[in-house]
Amino acid sequence: MGVEGRNISLATPLIDLTKAEIIKAGVRLGVDYCITVSCYHATEDGMACGRCDNCRFRKQGFQDARLHDPTRYC
Repeated sequence: MGVEGRNISLATPLIDLTKAEIIKAGVRLGVDYCITVSCYHATEDGMACGRCDNCRFRKQGFQDARLHDPTRYC
């Protein structure tokens, strides 16, 4: 049963992709990774800590994709 008696469905097109594949897809779609932040502990001005799990996954994803990581790390 969904909300108000209606069934719901979820689309998760990226669920089976690696982080590198997701990053490459974003590049193909024109994502400006300079303005995205994945960090759990980002500063108010958007600098990533570089140490949390999300920062490590992001760094590894860019490395695996063989792309420059434009993220600003502390």
